Amino acid sequence: MLHFLRNGRGSLHAQGLARRVAGALMALVLSLTADLALAADAGKPVPGGNAILALDPAGVTNLNTQLTSLTPSLMMADLWADGLMARDRAGGFIPHLAAMWTISDDGKTYTFNLRRGVKWSDDQPFSSADVAFTLTQVAKYNTYQTKFLPLVESVETPDDATFVVHLKQPVAAALDLLDKDNFPLMPKHVYEGAEIPTNPANRKPIGLGPFKFQSWEEGRALTFVRNPNYWDQPKPYLDSVIVALIPNPQQLLNALIQGEVDWSRLDYTQVQRAQDASKSGKFKVVKIETFAPERSTIDFNLRRKPFDNVEVRRALFRAIDRKRISADAYRGLALPATNAIPEQFKTLFDPSVNYEEIYAFDRNKAALLLDAAGFPLKNGKRFSLELAYIATSPFDAVAKSVAAQWEEVGIDVKLAGLDSQIWTDKVYRRNDFDVSLISLTARSDPTLGVDRSFVCNEAHLPYVNPTGYCNPELDRIALQAGSVPAGERRMLYKQYAEIVSRDLNELTLTNAPTFHAVATKFQNLDALFNIAFNEGPSWADVWLPDNMR
Repeated sequence: MLHFLRNGRGSLHAQGLARRVAGALMALVLSLTADLALAADAGKPVPGGNAILALDPAGVTNLNTQLTSLTPSLMMADLWADGLMARDRAGGFIPHLAAMWTISDDGKTYTFNLRRGVKWSDDQPFSSADVAFTLTQVAKYNTYQTKFLPLVESVETPDDATFVVHLKQPVAAALDLLDKDNFPLMPKHVYEGAEIPTNPANRKPIGLGPFKFQSWEEGRALTFVRNPNYWDQPKPYLDSVIVALIPNPQQLLNALIQGEVDWSRLDYTQVQRAQDASKSGKFKVVKIETFAPERSTIDFNLRRKPFDNVEVRRALFRAIDRKRISADAYRGLALPATNAIPEQFKTLFDPSVNYEEIYAFDRNKAALLLDAAGFPLKNGKRFSLELAYIATSPFDAVAKSVAAQWEEVGIDVKLAGLDSQIWTDKVYRRNDFDVSLISLTARSDPTLGVDRSFVCNEAHLPYVNPTGYCNPELDRIALQAGSVPAGERRMLYKQYAEIVSRDLNELTLTNAPTFHAVATKFQNLDALFNIAFNEGPSWADVWLPDNMR
């Protein structure tokens, strides 16, 4: 164990002043050398210890993030799952299961050279067949892959350590789509020949990540232990990670303050209190603001009246004060969205399409638009609607704020706060809704997190355009914007934003950063937050000094 103790130097018996001075100087040099050695040792990762994470358990029934994009499952995936590559702190791609990769000159062929000798957490060998199976069989359930898969011409596995994907056209965000957060690799030997959505491995996953699943105590905690097969030895350094399931945001923060929990993603209602409490030095609050903005959105079911009338949708947008939503639900930490393309995408965002100008909050204007659309007030009401949402924060507060504002212009709003599984089935699988509210992460490129809200969707995948809106013009521009050189994308996304602002199948209300709290006792905290682009903590890098366990 390392101890920062200054041991006694012993007595120096000297004969004369010169000898005493020389001895003192030598002792000082030896002392400084010892201190430097200790400091060097202190910076070297040591194995052992554990971490306790805390997450809201709402809706967590599935850990396989090829099948769900709920935040708690995404956060836990970093423990047990891995992929071809990841991001470094600067946003560049770094090798994981792919030791290297090459891209053809025409941008349509990606060749990945995989690490050899890697095993899954159940000791079975990993190979290119697993990557091909994940892309061709599992990824079709992945909300982020819906528009990428049709562009895949074919895949090849020339040998166990080589995976090749041929595209029909270049895709600017191909590497984003194939990184570990958007494309976690799944074991062919576990899923082949069985129903993928109902496979027991979705709750007891077999993975390539730094930790392996051990147990799930329903409603209380999940335990992950060190994966001895992890490809990047000697990582991970921790022995185990326990995920505590705490549904109450205030209780969760109390656990952080009391040192019972080491990390959590903070609810917006608790950020200020957490920042105040962090002055103790026991934990720090980290603002994640590079890409991956949280977009609070409203989806209209265009299959139903009156939501098939664009003038009604425009009027309802006019009736929403988005600054009030930021104050009510986000404690002022969210910003009104300018248009469908988040401003965090600095090279793609064009501010000339501005919702604050096109649909400035104006209750009187909204009322006039509803009158003109054929929905005048009758006995104080215009029409009724049901607003469906997941009954948890911040959706509760956003829904209540929207409902109150729409009622001010004569809309009779029934709030339907639902369990996440019931809500998902109602909105995405059965399309049995009037209006739905959710927060969708934009991820690192519009191809991943924005297209899914607006492009045509004939499937019934969760978190993919449930509105019935299908505009071939928009689909064409989205496809083109995702394939042209970087310098040509901005103009196309301006056209994209203009079409969305005209048609409004979905209202993007606010963009918000997210906030994490993490105990300062951990070393390698910078590495922990090295992927703000996708927001997932990298627990493989974290370690604890002996005196902090």
